[in-house]
Amino acid sequence: FTNVLRSRGVAMLLSVGSMWLAWRSLMSGTLPTPAGPDSVIFHGLWDGLTMLPPLSCLVSFACIAAVALMMIMVNKQFNLLRTMSVFFAAFFVVATCATPSVASWFGAGSLLALVVVGCMWMMFGLYSERDCTRRLCLIFALLTAAATVDYHFLLYLPVFVIGMGQMRIFGFKTMLAALLGIFAPLWIVYGLGLAPLPEMPRIFWTSPSAILDLGGGIPFVVTVGYTLLLGIAMWVLNLFRILSFNARARAYNGLLLVIGVATGLYAVVNFTCLPFYVTLLNACVAFQVGLFFRYSASRRGYIFVLCMLAGYVGLYLWQTV
Repeated sequence: FTNVLRSRGVAMLLSVGSMWLAWRSLMSGTLPTPAGPDSVIFHGLWDGLTMLPPLSCLVSFACIAAVALMMIMVNKQFNLLRTMSVFFAAFFVVATCATPSVASWFGAGSLLALVVVGCMWMMFGLYSERDCTRRLCLIFALLTAAATVDYHFLLYLPVFVIGMGQMRIFGFKTMLAALLGIFAPLWIVYGLGLAPLPEMPRIFWTSPSAILDLGGGIPFVVTVGYTLLLGIAMWVLNLFRILSFNARARAYNGLLLVIGVATGLYAVVNFTCLPFYVTLLNACVAFQVGLFFRYSASRRGYIFVLCMLAGYVGLYLWQTV
C-alpha cells in the first residue's frame, strides 16, 4: 500500500483531483474576490485578472504545477529527500487546493512560491562554489524585481543572505554581488521613471480580530494553522534524521528550514496578508512531509500521511459547504 501511495499515478490523481475541486469551488461563485497585491507597478494586471475568474484560475494552476515540478527537479538533482517518489509534490498541490480562495485566483502568493523555490534551487547549486557571483546576483535581482509586484518580496532578501552563509559562500565579493543584484532592478524601474519613488514604509498595529475579515474567514485561517502545526511537527520528527546527513545535505535542509520558518513567522506577524504566504508555506511543509514519509514508510507511515490528507479534505469541505 505504501508503494502505491508513493507512485506517480497516485500523485497525478491527487493533483488533478485537488485542482478540479478548487475549480469547482470557483465556479460555484462562493469564493470571495481576493485583494490586489501591494504593487509598485502592476495594479492593472491583477484588476484585469479578477474580472476573468476562469483565466485567473488557469494561470494559478499553471503556477502551482510549475512549483510542484520545480520541487521534483530540486529533489532529483540534489537528492534532498533521499527518495525519487513525487508524493511530496502531490501533497503540496493538495494542501494548496485545500484553500480554494488562494488556489483558484492568481495572485502575488503564486508568484512568491515560484520565485522563492526557483531561487532556492539556484542557491543549492552554489554550495561551496568560488565562482558564483553571477548566479548570486541573479537570485537577488529576481527577488528585488518581484518586489515591484508586491513589496513583501523584500522580506526574503535577509533570508537568502542567511542562505549564503549556509551554502558557505558568504564573503565580500559575494555580498557585493548580492547588493548589485538588489540595486539593478531598482535602478531600471526608478531610473527610467517607470514608477514614482516609494514612500517610507509605515508600521500599523492591527487588532487580531482583523484576521476574521480575510477571504475565507475562520475556516481559511484554521487551514493555514493546520499547515503550520504540520510543519512544526514534521520538522521536529525529521530533526535527528537531518543531523545524521553529511554537511552538504544539512546545508540544503538548513536553507529549506530557514525559508519555512521565515514564511511561517511572516504569516503570523503579517496576518493581514496571510494569503500571500500560503502557497510557499505549503511547499516548505510538503518537503518535510516527503522526508518524514521516506523514513517512516517501513513503520506504517502511510497511516499518518493519510490522516494528514483526510484533514485537508475535511478543511476543504468546511470552507466550501
